[in-house]
Amino acid sequence: MKTSLSQLKEPLDGELYNSDSNFNGISIDSRTIKPNNLFVAIKGHNFDGHNFIDEAITKGASAIICERKIINVPQLIVKDTIIALGVIAQLHINKLKPISIGITGTNGKTSVTKLIYSMLNWNNEALTNFGNFNNHIGVPLSVLELSTHQKHCVIEMGASIKGDIKYLCEIIRPKIVALLNVSAAHMESFENFENILLTKEEILLNQGFTKTVILNKDDINFERWKEIAIDHNIITISKNEKADYSIQSLDTNKININLPDNQLLQLSLKEYHINFIENILFSVACSHQAGATIENIVNGYNNYKGVKGRFYIYELADNSKVIDDTYNANPSSMKKSLDSLSSMSGDKWFVMGDMGELGAQSEEFHQDVIEYAKKNKIDKLFYIGKHDHIVKKTFGDNAYCFDNKLTLIKFIQTNMHKNVNILVKASRFMKFEDIVIQLVNNSE
Repeated sequence: MKTSLSQLKEPLDGELYNSDSNFNGISIDSRTIKPNNLFVAIKGHNFDGHNFIDEAITKGASAIICERKIINVPQLIVKDTIIALGVIAQLHINKLKPISIGITGTNGKTSVTKLIYSMLNWNNEALTNFGNFNNHIGVPLSVLELSTHQKHCVIEMGASIKGDIKYLCEIIRPKIVALLNVSAAHMESFENFENILLTKEEILLNQGFTKTVILNKDDINFERWKEIAIDHNIITISKNEKADYSIQSLDTNKININLPDNQLLQLSLKEYHINFIENILFSVACSHQAGATIENIVNGYNNYKGVKGRFYIYELADNSKVIDDTYNANPSSMKKSLDSLSSMSGDKWFVMGDMGELGAQSEEFHQDVIEYAKKNKIDKLFYIGKHDHIVKKTFGDNAYCFDNKLTLIKFIQTNMHKNVNILVKASRFMKFEDIVIQLVNNSE
């Protein structure tokens, strides 16, 4: 993004000091700032970007947006630099006018977003979030990288409090939105499930810029969401019913999808994608509604490599696998991953850590997942966390509890044999990617 402080003064309701300055590109990180960038001094819970303004200037920042006056540097002083960052991103979207697609839900957001991106990114014409940048800071930073030749902006939107999705929609102004699903997660910050539901439903309430809403007819909340989105063009997907995007036929290797206007799409399924059909249907519907051809969709699916941390499979020696599903976890995503694990041939081992932010029902949710693992004939369960007192009792003799990751890793490596599938999953704070790295790097 190229502009000047003076051009941002009015939309940001800011005060300009020490002359105007042009800039090219925006950064909030003094460690990675480039010459002629604008540095936005963000204040977070554990840091204050104002403390790094001198470093940013030393590295070549040509202008600053901040909340208090700094000596001898072109600056725009605003009330809230986080809000300012969002407004700048909104201005950028309004100027370039891409076809923006907004994705939210409890499970599958990142995988669906990246698959849509793959289907729309012919000739490098699409943009998506950097990594897991899906919040009130990450989304604006991602959007600000949009260039004039990019026609599609595919954005995953996360939420931790009510109003988050509404705020992000106001920034990216999505023409197409998809609400994938809603289940229990972040219960401590939302207090109850209804608040989670209402927050995710904010994506359906956009007036003036959202035209198309994509919903799953098989979802328990479909009728509710259909009523909320009644003023929009509602496009449906379904595994089981007639819909705008539905399944004509499906087996472990191939899926035929009915498209609007009697078109038929055939995809050769990637290994284990039989358990991710809803994600595929959502991705096909979103990309097709945004202008992708059947050829674009097929090529995008075939080129999709998956996302590390989201059921990402590492092939080991002796036909064994480590499944990295460590990015995050909640009760419904745990069960979905166990469904996929149970469909794999060979021994099935589950390395389980705690799910965070479940409030007073935490133990109940953990016990439910352990019971589900046993029901799905998981061969062994390896656990680290605060609910170890229920693990052995619930799962039985093939459950093993550990105090630390190193002991768990050594135990698995000692007992490893041919044809073992190891699912590793826990909430982000558990940092179970450490386990994946050790199992993969020391598998020879």
